[in-house]
Amino acid sequence: MATGDDIDAVPADAPGITAYGDAAIAELAAIDVADTLDAAPAAALVARLRDLHIAMRAALPSRGRPRAGLFACLTGRDVIEQHDAEALGARMGVLLIDADRAAAALRADIAAHRARLAASAPALDRLDRAAAALRAGSAEDEVHQDLRLRRAQHLDTVRATHALSAQQLQLIAEQHEAVLAHYRNVRDVLLPLWRQRAVGERTAQGAAHAVTAADIEADVAHELDAMTATLARRAPDRADRPKETDA
Repeated sequence: MATGDDIDAVPADAPGITAYGDAAIAELAAIDVADTLDAAPAAALVARLRDLHIAMRAALPSRGRPRAGLFACLTGRDVIEQHDAEALGARMGVLLIDADRAAAALRADIAAHRARLAASAPALDRLDRAAAALRAGSAEDEVHQDLRLRRAQHLDTVRATHALSAQQLQLIAEQHEAVLAHYRNVRDVLLPLWRQRAVGERTAQGAAHAVTAADIEADVAHELDAMTATLARRAPDRADRPKETDA
């Protein structure tokens, strides 16, 4: 069978009929769309964001903790607190870099998966047309006719198995994109606002904010919960997918 847009004519002999469509089947097996999409990159992103969230919570001063006064300034406690805050800020910067790297890895994983899905489409189409050609061929005898129909059914089964797998993996890809969307909301919206509020709350003006840093930190926690719930809704594992049958 050809590997281009056209398919070969249906052979008239039994061995040729039995092997008809093997090239497209081998092409699909080589592409293996399931190989480029697993839970690890998405789980890594959630883990890095969870580390960042823990640092955000640690950075928030206790509600009952008094602000540094004259005595604290005289004893140097304000300097220690400032040093601790700067150290935590630096650590948060490192954690954000780690989260960005995890997000980049997940984006690359999704892109590779979509490229494989696109590459598998022509082979799926050739299998479909090969099955149709087997059914449309003229019968020299009943033996060859039955063989062509059984081979056509096998090609249909292979195509349906790969198509179902691709659909299930497409759902996982969409879930991973949803995880990235939650991350972008945290990184680009909630985290900058949290930094603004966290700094403001160390001043007298900060108390006037209707939305506090603690409120924003809670929003980040909700985003994390949503990401975790999204990853929990995964498609069946490969072991649960239909198996290809022999002709």
